[in-house]
Amino acid sequence: MKGQGLFAAALALVNVELVQAHTFIWGVFVNGVDQGTFRGMRVPAYNGPPPRGYANSPVKDVNSIDIRCNVLGDLQNPYTIKVQPGDNLTLDWKHNNRTNADDIIDFSHHGPILAYLSPDPPTENSFVKIFEKGKYEEGATPFAPGKWAISSELKANNGLMNVRIPAGLKAGHYLLRGELIALHEGDARFDQNPIRGAQFYPNCVQLEVVGDGTVELPKGVSFPGAYKVNDPGIHHDVYCSTKTTSLKVPCTSTYQIPGPTVWSGAWPDTTKVDVGPRSGPATATPWTRWISKSVVTSATIVGGSAQIIGSSTYQASWSANYATPTPVA
Repeated sequence: MKGQGLFAAALALVNVELVQAHTFIWGVFVNGVDQGTFRGMRVPAYNGPPPRGYANSPVKDVNSIDIRCNVLGDLQNPYTIKVQPGDNLTLDWKHNNRTNADDIIDFSHHGPILAYLSPDPPTENSFVKIFEKGKYEEGATPFAPGKWAISSELKANNGLMNVRIPAGLKAGHYLLRGELIALHEGDARFDQNPIRGAQFYPNCVQLEVVGDGTVELPKGVSFPGAYKVNDPGIHHDVYCSTKTTSLKVPCTSTYQIPGPTVWSGAWPDTTKVDVGPRSGPATATPWTRWISKSVVTSATIVGGSAQIIGSSTYQASWSANYATPTPVA
């Protein structure tokens, strides 16, 4: 009975956290054609058993390996999306389900959107920034956050984020790392106040670039390593971003997107693409493992319920050599 009570309490806690509008990538469109829900996606770990766990939590520690591709980012998806140089990719960010009615992310989560490209598997300094957009309009009154790529643009576009495969890119396997950085609590530093601090939403997509391109990615940055907790684009008060004088001191209205500059070989403009219908499930199907505080729990699904079969400590293990994903029958 005691165990059942603890389990019920845990489910209640998860239920409370579900109301928080977090987010991750549910699918990818290539030139407007959907590749299928979760196909090619390194889906972040669920934090509890089905149906109440969720995979849309942020990463907050910039020194954690999870900042690279989120929790479980080292595990391959059985499917890799084939693309060509110049293709337009549309990342479909969602909160609870893959429909146009989904709220994408909470309206308070102001911040930039970014995209990096790396050979797969990544190596030291292999992530190259190919797209970014941050604050593009200041607020008109004190403590108005202004207009940001996440809260004012991504939400208005139903969670669709457009990036483009660089021209002439050499054929091979790559990881596309899409990222949102929510700064609604960025006035605090995570290392000083772990309850607050900036929230990072990194997700990686497996790509195979085909064709006869010859352009190689230049030296990039490493994750972890590219960001520092005290970077001005991470430790930043969005409510200072106004045209008027703030009451806070010190307070700055300027914003510098963290990380390196966008690679000169990336497309200077990202074109909005009309997308077709989505394919695949609109909601998450039952999962057989979840991670909480570095403990991975494995289960079988019986009649829609999770039957626990074991648990162990999880530690990410990134391969140094590319291995062809094992297809699902």
